[in-house]
Amino acid sequence: MIRYLFRCVTLVILLAAGSGAGLAEQAAGELHPVQQDVRTLTEATFGGDVETTLGFTHPTGLRDAGGREAARKALLQLREEFRSGGVKVESLSFPSPPDFLETGARRFAVVPTLTVLSMTGLRLEVLGFHIGVLEPDAKGWTYVDGARVNGDNVRDFFPDFPSGYSFPKVYSKPL
Repeated sequence: MIRYLFRCVTLVILLAAGSGAGLAEQAAGELHPVQQDVRTLTEATFGGDVETTLGFTHPTGLRDAGGREAARKALLQLREEFRSGGVKVESLSFPSPPDFLETGARRFAVVPTLTVLSMTGLRLEVLGFHIGVLEPDAKGWTYVDGARVNGDNVRDFFPDFPSGYSFPKVYSKPL
């Protein structure tokens, strides 16, 4: 069962994410808009809202999934697996504020997250982050799950990402 839960999390990561009303609210103050986006993305992904998930996914994530239609198909399958396996988000919090980075063309936001997932009595804690990207002239941010990105490969995703950035620690562990 733990292997199944890890597989589900891996599918979400491959599509660039991480249900609805059950998510814990931020303890102190209001959420920054990029944190609210990540919350919405997580709720959509685990709640089965495929179109919202696709809308928040950066084109790099869609490309890596084989295109928008392949990503949609994978998300529909994932939705059914979550439903049949009883996978739920117990809590989502933001352990530290987002970091904002700018290049000549884009803005980036690194948004740390701490998520607890459950499935039929099993629980998994995931410390991670999302990278938000605000493209020039874009109306909103799009995201890539940080579990796929590190200092060695970030330029494969975003050639203009500022060099020397220390990414937050990530882990997944059973509780």
